[in-house]
This record gives sequence, C-alpha cells and structure tokens, in this order.
Amino acid sequence: MTEHLDSISSFLAMEVLARAQQLEAEGRDIIHLEVGEPDFQAPPEALTTVIESLSKKPARYTHTQGILPLRQEIAKKYLDDYRVEVNPDQILVSSGSSLALYIAIRILAPAGSEVIITDPCYACYENMIRMGGAIPVRIPLRLEDRFELNLETVKASITTRTKAILINSPMNPTGTVFSRKTLAELAELEIPVISDEIYADLNYLSKPHSFMEFSKNSVALNGFSKFYAMTGWRLGYLIVPEAWIGTAAKLHQNLMISANEFVQEAGLKVLQESRKTCDAMKDEFDRRRKFLLEKLTQLDLDPGYQPDSAFYVFLHYRDQTRPSLELSMEILEKTGVALTPGVDFGPGGEGFLRFSYANSLENLDRALERLKESGLI
Repeated sequence: MTEHLDSISSFLAMEVLARAQQLEAEGRDIIHLEVGEPDFQAPPEALTTVIESLSKKPARYTHTQGILPLRQEIAKKYLDDYRVEVNPDQILVSSGSSLALYIAIRILAPAGSEVIITDPCYACYENMIRMGGAIPVRIPLRLEDRFELNLETVKASITTRTKAILINSPMNPTGTVFSRKTLAELAELEIPVISDEIYADLNYLSKPHSFMEFSKNSVALNGFSKFYAMTGWRLGYLIVPEAWIGTAAKLHQNLMISANEFVQEAGLKVLQESRKTCDAMKDEFDRRRKFLLEKLTQLDLDPGYQPDSAFYVFLHYRDQTRPSLELSMEILEKTGVALTPGVDFGPGGEGFLRFSYANSLENLDRALERLKESGLI
C-alpha cells in the first residue's frame, strides 16, 4: 500500500538520536553531537511573551501569511542585515522552515521537473523534492574544493526540465559559506534559486549574505530554530516575489491554515529585543568551534577545510572502508558519543561523520577523549 513512497529515505540523524535515547533510558551516559539543536534556552523575551499571550486571550487562527507586525519586523531584518527591501506582503510565516521549503518547491517545480541540489546537502532536501513530484539532481561539493559550489558543474547539470536550484549557505552539514562571487554567478544563470538561510546569523568570520542581494528571482527560507535557539517552537518563514505569494498562501491555507499565534508573537518580540542574548549564544558557539577544531587537530583528525559557520564540522575519517552509518552506530554503542553518519546528507557524504558542536565545551572535551581512547576514528 505504501510502495509509492519507497523513494523517501529515513532521516538517519533521527535514527541515531532514537538509539541514543534508548541507551540513555537504559542508564548509559550519552553525549549528543548528532543533532543540530542549540543546547540553550530560548531568549527570555520569548518565554514571557507566550505566557502573557496565553493568559490574556485564546490562541486563534491568524492571517495565513502570519501576523503583520512579525512580517514587518522580518522585512526590517532583511533591510538592516542585507540591504534588501522586502514588502511584508512577500513574506509567509509557517510552523517551521520545513513546510516553507515544501511550499517553495511546489510553487516552482511541477511534477516531473528537476531541482538541482548539492551533494552533500541537508538530509530532507531530496525527500522534499520527491514528495512534491519533482526530481532531485545532485551536484558534488568536494572536500578538496573546501565544499565551494562549482558553477561549471551547475551549468552542466541544467536541462530543459530544470526549474529551480536549492542551496544552503551557510551550510549544513559542512559549516561552510559560498563565496560572494559564487552567489553572484549563480544569479546570472537566471534560474530561480531557493536559498535556505537558516544559519545566516551564525557566520563567524565574515558578513553573511542573502541570495536576495543578488537576484529577485529567488525564494529565501529562514526561521528561529538555530540563531534564536527555538527549534521546538517551530517558527519559520519564506520570502518570495510578489507574483508568487498568492499561490504560496493558498498552499499554506490548505496545509495548516496558520502558524500558532502566540509563537508568532514570541518571534516578534525576539526580533525586537533579543539580539544581545542571541549574539552571546553565537559567541559561545564560536568558542566551541575553535575548541573542537583544535582538539581534532591534536588527534591528527584535521578536517582539511575551514568550517566557519553554523555549528558543524564534517570529518573525513581515516578508515574509508567503513560505511558511515555502521561506524556511527559502533561509536555510539562503544563510546556513548552520538554522531551523524555522512551518508545522511547524500552519497557525497559517505566517508564523513558530522560533529555538531551545539553542546557544552565540557561535553565536547569528554566526547573527544572517548573517541581518542576508542581508536575508532
């Protein structure tokens, strides 16, 4: 009965997490470096806003695109951060950026068309495209190129069926950023780009960019999960050209009507008042990044590139005869350190393990000591 969904793969990071939680329930001490989830509480302004909202009024449906003050504040953010002028009517707020991504794919890529993605890339991209009836076309990102996008490879992958290119910069799983030159040249192809910008505020060495700086023929995806430490709050948004927003809103109405009103109000307050708190979290992530890279180098496990954004290091491990899923599960069982297998991010991720440093310095240190003692990587 479900054969039509056989092409949809599992999210392996969640499988590792499930086994890790099972081991914890059995009394094991597990160090979680597998999920991209900040270990911080959401900003206090978010907490107080939700309590006040729910105590004063019932939680009701909102405009399907989101409450206007929040959309106005998002537009202000894009103007302040990227000098990109956005009409609040171009913005659609949803419960997390994943649904926003699905909507973006559906409005751009009819069934049977092609969407170009990178290899590796975020685990859900290929599945989202397939669920929308389109065909994912992977182009490689190579360690020897420091995971920079090769425009000649992109051009060679374009066909008459190509309807969109989906990028993620800053990037999961590598923690790298595409150069300004790459983004500008990508815009010159005049193919709509879906730009996942969820990690844009977690760029430690340079000013972040939105693809909307380079092209209006694009969709920007963003949200509150990473920089604002609000993963479980499920609040994301997309920004599209005005000609596309009616279709996007119509899809959103049918899929979920609207995001939770009190969570939207919390997001508004966070954008207005929580920058200092979030910058402090970012500074701590950067300290962890430097610590992890230094420790890996000491263990003769230099990643071979500079991960300068998000909170990930993509490590090319020594024994390339070992499948990454098998290795990550053995590491979990023997050391209690949970890591994400690189194959979760596509065939090009095989031979890698993703480390998330969204955990304390103490736990990062303990994890690396365990890995050193095990000799598994």
